[in-house]
Amino acid sequence: MQAGSLLDGRHKSLGPQKGHVLLNKDGQRIIYKTLEAGESMPTHHHDGGDVLVIVLAGELAITQENDKTVEVQAGDYVIFPQGAPHSLVCHKAARIVIYR
Repeated sequence: MQAGSLLDGRHKSLGPQKGHVLLNKDGQRIIYKTLEAGESMPTHHHDGGDVLVIVLAGELAITQENDKTVEVQAGDYVIFPQGAPHSLVCHKAARIVIYR
C-alpha cells in the first residue's frame, strides 16, 4: 500500500515537487504537478486517450487548440480529447492532477 497527501492532510505530503507520477500502469499515468504563478506549459498533445486535468489549488488558464481558453480554479476539471493540442498558463500557484 502507498499513501500520501496532495493537500497537506494527515499523511506525508509530497511537498514542493514539480511533478510526481502517482501511478503508471497499462499505459495510463496519474501525475501530481505543482506550478508557480507565471509558469506555463507550451502547446502539446497526448496520443493514446483523453486527458483529465483536475485543479486542487490555484488558478490557471487552459487553452485547447489555440482558440478555446477556459479559466479554472480549485475544484474545476478539464477533459481534452485524444490528440487535442493544449497549453496552460498559471495565474496563481497551483496543484493539479493529470490522468492520461
